[in-house]
Amino acid sequence: MKKEDYRAIFDMDGTLYQFDKGEGKEFTSSRFYGDLKNNVYGFFMARRGISREIAISEYERIKAKYNGEISIGVETEYEIDRYEYFRETWGTLNPMDYIDANENLPEVFNALRGKIALLTTAPRIWALNVLAYLQVKDVFDTAIYTGEPNLRKPNPLIFQKIADNFGAIPSLVFSIGDQEISDIIPAKTIGMKTIKIGNGETQADYQIDNVLLAINLLRKEGFL
Repeated sequence: MKKEDYRAIFDMDGTLYQFDKGEGKEFTSSRFYGDLKNNVYGFFMARRGISREIAISEYERIKAKYNGEISIGVETEYEIDRYEYFRETWGTLNPMDYIDANENLPEVFNALRGKIALLTTAPRIWALNVLAYLQVKDVFDTAIYTGEPNLRKPNPLIFQKIADNFGAIPSLVFSIGDQEISDIIPAKTIGMKTIKIGNGETQADYQIDNVLLAINLLRKEGFL
């Protein structure tokens, strides 16, 4: 197979960069997540006129009921547009406070222009801010898939949609990410090849320490 036939889907948070200035923390243990939750508590307090204690309980209730999809819960139960929720919670966070930009990333990704897509569970407002900060936003062009629509990771159908938009069969697409449940398993379900970033048990075809090494691997193997 010619290497130009292959495409790649990249996760963002925990894949293009590590949380908390490279400390490598999981999302739920990161300083970013703590600040995001505080924003959500404040959003609930302001919109519902409730105390912080009740806001925290409400957050946990919605998180459990909607399987972690707070935006869907807010829209369903409070009739507050999910985009408004994202603007007031995720949109007030500055990537510069949490991320170290890798100076090699722009050049490496620019060489992959037209062959790659971004797929993240984060909302578009955060994704675009992060990609601009990392200086790779233009590289992905319109192939940026985020976490606002009802069709989102870990649904395998979003992986299939991206493959279709590439005009590629799934077996010619790599999914590259740090989360087994959202980056690896659903992609393998439809026949994609996979690369797990980080350590731990995995069903991925390859496992490697960071995204730049993953790209080097793909080039060495003749995929990109």
